[in-house]
Amino acid sequence: MTAEQSDTTRSWLITQRGKLLLLSLVLGIVCGTGILSTSFNTSVGELLSESDPYVDELEDMEQRFPSGLSATFALTNANSAGSVFNQSLLAALRELESRYQELAGATRLSSILGYRSPQRNFVLFERPSEQYSAAELEQLHELALQDPLLAGTFLSEQANLTFATVFFEMEDRDQAARLQLADQIGTLLTSLRSAHPATDIYVNSDVLFEQSTQDAMIDDLTTLLPIVILICVLTICYCFHSITFGACILSQALLSIICTIGVIGYTAIGFNTISVIAPLVVVIISVAHSVHIISVYKQQLFKGSGYEQAMDLSIRYNLKPVLLATVTTGIGFMSLNLSSSPAIQDFGRIVALGIGFAFVFTFTLLPALLIWVSVKTRAHGKTMDAVLPYRLIRRVIPFWQRHDKPLFVVCTGLAVLTLLLLPLNDTDFDRLDFIETDSEVGKYYDIVSRGLQRGPTLTYGLQATEEGGAIEPEFLRQMETFSAWLVEQPEIDNAGSLVEVVKTIHMARGGQDPDYYTIPDDVFAIANDLGIYQDIEFPDFPLANFIDADYSTIRLVINALPLSNEELIELDARITTQFQQTIDNAELIHGSAIVLFARMDSLVTRELLQGYSLSLLLITLTLVVGFRSLYFGLLSVIPNLLPATMVFGAWGLFVGQLDPFVMMLFSISIGLVVDDTVHLLTHYLHGREQGLSITTSFNHSLDTAGPALIATTAVLALGVTILIGASTLYFQQSAKLLVPIVVLALVLDLIYLPTILQRFDRQKLLQRSG
Repeated sequence: MTAEQSDTTRSWLITQRGKLLLLSLVLGIVCGTGILSTSFNTSVGELLSESDPYVDELEDMEQRFPSGLSATFALTNANSAGSVFNQSLLAALRELESRYQELAGATRLSSILGYRSPQRNFVLFERPSEQYSAAELEQLHELALQDPLLAGTFLSEQANLTFATVFFEMEDRDQAARLQLADQIGTLLTSLRSAHPATDIYVNSDVLFEQSTQDAMIDDLTTLLPIVILICVLTICYCFHSITFGACILSQALLSIICTIGVIGYTAIGFNTISVIAPLVVVIISVAHSVHIISVYKQQLFKGSGYEQAMDLSIRYNLKPVLLATVTTGIGFMSLNLSSSPAIQDFGRIVALGIGFAFVFTFTLLPALLIWVSVKTRAHGKTMDAVLPYRLIRRVIPFWQRHDKPLFVVCTGLAVLTLLLLPLNDTDFDRLDFIETDSEVGKYYDIVSRGLQRGPTLTYGLQATEEGGAIEPEFLRQMETFSAWLVEQPEIDNAGSLVEVVKTIHMARGGQDPDYYTIPDDVFAIANDLGIYQDIEFPDFPLANFIDADYSTIRLVINALPLSNEELIELDARITTQFQQTIDNAELIHGSAIVLFARMDSLVTRELLQGYSLSLLLITLTLVVGFRSLYFGLLSVIPNLLPATMVFGAWGLFVGQLDPFVMMLFSISIGLVVDDTVHLLTHYLHGREQGLSITTSFNHSLDTAGPALIATTAVLALGVTILIGASTLYFQQSAKLLVPIVVLALVLDLIYLPTILQRFDRQKLLQRSG
């Protein structure tokens, strides 16, 4: 933008401020009506990386073996000790059995009360459970633990935990219906707990997970957003000793949020577990933009300038750096589109949209409000000495000049050291990071993990090349060999498939002779046996759980021991390789969501680092164009790279564990922290162009932009700190990393950037060589 164009723009923004204020308000009203259409998408599938081929395979398995909707209750004694075979706990089960149909669409209940063993051909409770004595229940305890299908499925290995599952009609439910069902389950759970205080009862279901996720999202949005706005505004009021200016910033921030959420509502993009925090980020960035306008405006008022003249100078100083900061920050967030996770993509798009609105209202709404309140109140102080950020800047200037060399050596050394520590970080995804730790789902997983002491359940589909091929004797024998290899693996507890069903039926036809526990040689005999089994099948073990309708795909279920994500991925790779070596002319379908989540660690991390590389390149190019200098565009990258590098390096040393989604911070951090460098270098280069020395130019840039940078950093740090109080571990971890990044960015810009310029300012080097 030429000087003439800049003057014309400033003049137009000030003279037309009344009309621009009105247009801003109209835009806010139009966009704001879209808030009524705002929705929430609580599906875990939003987090999944669409680039993973396992996603299609998981959907394929769901179509072949539809699991339907269910709710699993876990019951244990109040002290989590002793057998579940006691009348107190069984009474809770009996009440659940009599009341489960209160849940909309419930079709049946599966529990130990109605268990029938297909292998041993016995009924666990042959008469009503309340008629059993303590001694008889002890005998049932021993009998139950001897049944391989009962132990580990309906019971824990010590029989101190039992499960009861309610199955629902196979129908699609909209989100409202699913949340209504979650409420019904919660009501039933509360009633059962109240009636049976001696029994601890927990429940888990997809609808409860969705409800817990949505509750956490709404709680964070409705509770934290007002607090963030209030903290940001109060910080500005304190820094600049002006309640009216704080009110102006509040208006600008609210309008930016209203327009952002409204447009999202119009586009039917639902807030997900990641993007729900986007409005908070928009508020913080919006306030940061406003601070720069207010800081210079107030400085000029202190110098005796008129209101319009002071605003003209403020826009003159800030239009270019705020525009550059907006573009670079937007690039940082838009780079998240390189991730194939819809949740991450939506987060980047929403924040980028909000940044755009914040930029527009910074120059169309804020100038009019500031001039208006200044005219009305005429209370802007007499001296800058009362402004805290200004006093701090006056102390920074002599400090960096006195300690130039030590600061350069120490900061450079820390940068190199923390760079070497980055590989110590390890990503580990846990979908429970996105729900409240004290939610019902969180409590369920906690008690089950302690009660079962078992790892994940893995599901695979073994698909033959033709219909009916999965029941060919040779195919089944190859699968039997494959299953034998599986149970030999140290990470696997047991494995089950149609092979055991076929062998069990064959043994039953042979009069329970163990010699008949084999695979028949005749495919027609196998088909006939399966047909008979289907006619008399046990509800808990339907044939459809083992093989699909056209007998082309067998479902294999593997119970593994507790594994880390890396161990799970390695086991899955070994299983895939062994399958290819064992079974001819067949395809292995990966149907385990937990494996997909484990693979997200590397996929999401790789995609986010690719996005980071691209955003770094684009931001550098933007700065080169903005500064009209390749040299200073490249030089400005150094202090912007170091904050994230140093914080993540220290995190790797002292903590080391990261949710892969937190790696987003690495991508977006450079877009956030570049704001400081842009403002300082813009004023610094202006001074150098006028022939000022390096020290004088940088000190002038500190005088002009420094107070605003301190205020914006305070806003960013305090606003993000509020996220530590979020309901979910993901946002808590994000806040703990982002706060030191933005604070460190300011520190490096104030005391490290001038030492870099002292040594690498090209004009100084040219003067020396001359």
